[in-house]
This record gives sequence, structure tokens and C-alpha cells, in this order.
Amino acid sequence: MTENMQPGLKPGARQPQRYEVVVRGVVQGVGFRPFVYRLAGEEGLAGSIGNDTDGVAIAIEGPAERIEAFLRRLRAEAPPLARIDAVATRETAPMGEHGFKIVASAVRGQVSTGIPADAATCADCLRELLDPADRRYRYPFLNCTNCGPRFTITRRIPYDRPQTSMARFKMCSACQAEYDDPANRRFHAQPNACWECGPRLWLARAAGAEIAADDPVTACVERLLAGEIMAIKGIGGFHLSVDATNENAVMRLRERKRRYGKPLAIMVRDLDAARSICVLTAEEEALLSTPARPIVLARRREGCGVADAVAPGIPWLGVFLPYAPLQHLLFADERVHALVMTSANLSEEPIAIDNDEARARLGEIADAFLMHNREILQRCDDSVAALVEGAPQLIRRARGFVPLGAPLPLEAPPLVAAGGHLKNVFALARGRFAYQSQHLGDLENLTGLDFFRESLAHLMGTFEIEPEAVAHDLHPGYLSTSWAKEWAGERGLRLIAVQHHHAHAAACMAEHGVEGPVIGLSLDGTGYGTDGRIWGGEVLISRLDGFERFAHLEYAPMPGGEAAIREPWRMALGALHAAGFDVESPEFVELLGARAQDVHVLKQMIERGVNSPRTSSCGRLFDAVAAMVLARRVVDYEAQAAIELEGVAVDELDSRDASFAYPLELKRGDWARREPATLSAAPLWRELLEDLRGGASKARMAARFHAGIAEGFVNATKLARKATGIAQVAMSGGCMHNRRLVRLLRNRLEEEGFEVFQHRRVSPGDGGLSYGQVVVAAAMLRRERSGS
Repeated sequence: MTENMQPGLKPGARQPQRYEVVVRGVVQGVGFRPFVYRLAGEEGLAGSIGNDTDGVAIAIEGPAERIEAFLRRLRAEAPPLARIDAVATRETAPMGEHGFKIVASAVRGQVSTGIPADAATCADCLRELLDPADRRYRYPFLNCTNCGPRFTITRRIPYDRPQTSMARFKMCSACQAEYDDPANRRFHAQPNACWECGPRLWLARAAGAEIAADDPVTACVERLLAGEIMAIKGIGGFHLSVDATNENAVMRLRERKRRYGKPLAIMVRDLDAARSICVLTAEEEALLSTPARPIVLARRREGCGVADAVAPGIPWLGVFLPYAPLQHLLFADERVHALVMTSANLSEEPIAIDNDEARARLGEIADAFLMHNREILQRCDDSVAALVEGAPQLIRRARGFVPLGAPLPLEAPPLVAAGGHLKNVFALARGRFAYQSQHLGDLENLTGLDFFRESLAHLMGTFEIEPEAVAHDLHPGYLSTSWAKEWAGERGLRLIAVQHHHAHAAACMAEHGVEGPVIGLSLDGTGYGTDGRIWGGEVLISRLDGFERFAHLEYAPMPGGEAAIREPWRMALGALHAAGFDVESPEFVELLGARAQDVHVLKQMIERGVNSPRTSSCGRLFDAVAAMVLARRVVDYEAQAAIELEGVAVDELDSRDASFAYPLELKRGDWARREPATLSAAPLWRELLEDLRGGASKARMAARFHAGIAEGFVNATKLARKATGIAQVAMSGGCMHNRRLVRLLRNRLEEEGFEVFQHRRVSPGDGGLSYGQVVVAAAMLRRERSGS
């Protein structure tokens, strides 16, 4: 077969021609077969179409010019949820067929097609949902081929009803007629159902007893407006919900969920409602409205009425729109303005999906439950995104994006990559695609590891990928590393350790199809280095199959180890000590907000090398500065100090004057000997302390710090170009979630003539790590095979 090419058609030829066409990509469960059926009819062609493990198989017969038009329109007019990765054609002998038909799915060979992601309720279904004359009026599970659950209800490929959790619901005659009619938008819509034959909804107490209600949705709304906490079963799991304008209800939810500071996501009725609480750009509005319906981080509007406890200490809200019929019904009540919709779990646990599991785990959090009996087969949190330099960037890749494959710049053997420790996402790869899991959370305990194993088994079964090698992070203490070693050992598989920041850089390179070498800016909080220290402020010379360290932030101690992450004042003490300041002086004890005795103990620990690992982390430098500027002594969630520091900086304070930036001193290394350059923060601290003593505003100090970090790494990147001649830069790592830092870096690098690459399809943080690990492992194996 010929890939991605038009066949050798002969326009005007009298004899009919026949072609077998295989379309690969996301072409099952998205209305592709009825689309092709209609397209063939419009072009007057005969043949057939059916699902198989490659995607869809089409036989097409008719005049050459009509086949040419059909193939052209196949790509140009594909359904909105479809994604065509390849079209392969092969000419065969005409059979004299008449008419076009849809045939049964075929299961053969290795799976190479994709399950579609879950998609938000389409406009047609929403219109039916709210139309009193429609037979599905207020039915909370309506859908069609253009919308509804997919990944979260699917057991395996091919995507047909028997392979989904809808198999138990036998369609009534009316639904069956829609399902069988190629002209109907519910033709082969696998979750198709109605009031008569589909899943049902009910209200329940934690103990399990059903709460009598004529309309469970209306009863749920009444409870929310009364200040109750409701557990609401959705597409990929339960949400915990309260009225977002009720300060007391939000605080009670935080206390019961043990989520004390981390922002909570807010769902609103529509774009007008979103505009009323956030200042939105056109790009943010477009992102909110995509079929994936991610949570979008946008600037909060003053006086919007949302409780302060929803997102304390920062100027942004995580806002999203309804994506399921049930959610639209909640907002059909005009009294509902905004609802907190946060993952139904205790902090750091996987989201609850099963009714019994939800009652057991959430019984002490929720006042009541809104449940249904459509089984969720895969846990899947809401995705989170932000606009970074005018383009969407995923912070958390989950519902609406998973399990769509991400292209690879090279051919990969069957691989699995275990990802990192925080914000874990694993990846499977084969051929030219990597398939990342949904966001799994932090691998802190066996509950998280069980979720990891459960999700891996599902995705391996779905795509029929049996890995030949296992990639993992270099850190020996990660639970993901322990799992990789044990799993590979049981199966006799090759283990490939990938350095954390190299994986970040490689992920960004791979997104843009770049094999390198490039200059990789990998800035984050924690990553195990090849020297056994904690890296995180790195300038790498990166190829897909290897890297060299060109420059980094100077090391600073972390007194107390991980305690310095939870208590940023410790990190400030370590950084100031490394910069040569007397941290035991009364001035510094006061600035650190600590007891003199504690400062003395930590200083002794640093000087004696006791539990004070050294780090070059950019994230930890953010923490240290936030401790001094914002008096942020303790954090409630990862990166809180850095997020608040970004939030307090004011755009108007940015200055083109080089003296505005706090300086980082670039100390040249010896590149010929592969001795890296370093960036010293000592002068930064000197000027920051002068501002603190002079009473400078927090906004000014935060803006100067961001400018200084950007300018320091731009200078290091310029030095790398001078040494290597490389003028391409890949920016990655968790610090690239900081929109101010990214803007400053990108603008300055482009002013200096660099070509700059940023993440788009995968997260720049640890959520994208497994994609980078897959790429590095595939490149290393290719190099070994070639003998180079």
C-alpha cells in the first residue's frame, strides 16, 4: 500500500477503478463510518467501510475522477473529533459492485488505531437536552457520534458497544433505529441511550440509602445552594462540588478534603459566565470551548463574587465549562452561578470512580451523592491548560486528550516509560506514536502505584503493546524507578535509565521533530543528576540520544532535605549561606522568620554536611526568594511559593533597562574539558536584600527577580552558542509553567537570534517526562542498532 498518497488515478478513464483504503488515526467512535457512507453516496461510488484494528478499512469503486474527489474530501471534511494520521491506498481489480454499505468490524492483527478521547456535549445534543418536546429532554446521558464518553467507558479496540460499559444496556427500538441508520448522527454511537433504555441517576446518602427525589438533579441543586458538599459522578470520576460563591462551604470542603491552600477549579454555565469572573482573551475563550473542555487558568476579575477561599493568594482562577449533559442540567437552574468542581479524593489519592468506592472513601467528606449506574472503566481527571505566549500549553493532560497519541520523530520499538515521581504519567510507544496515560498524581504510596498498574494494564491491552524495554528516571529513590526495575526484571526486559532534565529537553525537541543538537533549558524543582546531586537549573547541549551539561545554577544546600521544599525559609537560609551571608545575624534571623536556635541548628547541618543535599534547582531558588519577599514560610502544595511570586509581579514594572533585573553572575567553565559554567545567585541576593531594607514593593522585587532569572539564562545560552555554534533552544521543565518567565525568556532569546521551541502537546513539567523518556530510549536503541 502507498502511505499518504493519492493513487495513480486516470481522470476521464471510462473503466471504473477500485481501491482498498486504510485510514489510520482516531477514526473509531467519531462518526467516521457514516461520514464515509454519505461521502461515497454524494460521489456516486460503490464499496464498503468497516472498523478494524488498523483504523477503518474502505473499499471504493467507481470513476477515477470521483474516487479522486472522494479521497480529497476524506481528509478535508473529516468529522470534528476525527484525526487522520495516515491514508494507505492499494489498487485492486474492479468487482462491479453497486451501492455502498457499512460492514461488521474485523479484529485481526496488531492494534494500530486509537480510542477517541472523551468529548464535550455537542450543540445538537445540548439543544435536545433542553427542548421539552424532545424525547431526551433532561436526559443526563444523551450523546451522539460527535460527543460523549469514549476512553473512560472503553475496555478495548475495536470501539464497539460490546467493548464498552454500555454493553449491559440493551437499546430500545427507537435508539436501535437511530443506531442502525447511516443518515442519523447517532449511527453507531456506542453510548447511545435514552430514558427508556439507558443509565439512570439517583441521589444517595453516604451509607448507601437512596434519597427520594422526583428529580435528583433539582434536589442536588437545592442542596448545593444550601451550602452542602455534593459528590457528583461524572465522566472520568466523581467531583466534590460546592457553591463557589459560598465562603463557608468552600472552607468546609477544604477542611474535609484536607486541601488547605491549593486552588480549586470552578465550573460555570457558559462563556458569558466565564467572562463575568475572569478577564479572558480570545485565545482563552477558544481553549475553554474546545471539545476537550479543559480547566483554563485565567486572571480573576475583581469583585466577581467567587469566594476568596477558592484560590487564595493568587490572581488566577481555574475555570471550565460543562462537558457532560448532567453538568449542563445543574446550570439550567438560573440560581447556580459557579460551582467548585474538584477531584473527589483526599489529597494525593486517585479520583474515585466506583459507587461503592466513592461512598467508602468520600463518606466523611460529602453530605450526599449524585450517582449513576454507567460504569467508569478508566479514572480520568479534568485536564488543565493555560495560554502561554499566545498558544495553549497543557499543565495536566487527562480527560479530553487521553489516550490520543503524540507523534514521535523516529521509529520506536515497543517501549514503556515509567515517568517521574510527582504528577506521574507513564507512556507506551510503538512505531511513530507514543501514548501517554492520563494524569495519575504523585506516586507517594501503594494506592498511587495500584492506579499506575491498573492504567498500564488497560492501555497495554487496548493498544496490544508488549514492551521490549523499560525507560525510567535516573533517581534511585523514585517509586516509578523501583516499579520499573521490578517489572523489567520479572519479564527479562532491558532497562534504560534517562536523566530527568535530558528527558525534559528531549520531550520538547520531539514535539517539534528536532533531533538536535539543541541548547536545552531545563528549569524545574527536582531532578537527579549524573553527579548524584539534585539538578534543576540546567543548560544542556541535548541530542535525543544523549546530552552534555554546559551550565547550571551554582549549588546551594537544602537543609533538612525534602523539609526545605515544604518550608521555603530553610531553602532561603541555605541559599543565603551559599552566597556568603551570615545567616545567624539578628537581621537574617528576623528576615527568615525563624527562631535563632533553629537557624543555628540548620547552619550546623549545612557546614557538617548532615542531611543538606546540594541543588542547582531553579524551582528551589524561586522558593527561597518567595520566603524572603512574601514571607512564605510553609507551603501547602507543590510550587505554591513560586506561583504566588509570579502572581504578585506586575507587568507594568517590567523594564527594558538591564539594571532592572537582579543579576546572576555567569562564571565561565572550560567547555573543551566539559567543565560546565555556573550562574551565581550571590549578586542577586545582594540587590534583593537592598530592596528589602529599602522597603521596595513585593511587586517590584518579584518582577526584578523574574527578569534576573531570564537574563541570567539568556546569557548562559549565548555563551553556549558561542562555544558550540548551536542557535536552537528547547525550553522545558516545570518552571516553564510560569508564563512571565517564559515570556521574558522567549522574547530575549528571539531578540538574540535564537530559534525557540516550547511545549504544546505534552506538559513541560513532569507530566511530559515519560514522553521524553520514550524518545531518549528509542534514540539510544537506534544508535546501538546502527553501531554508531
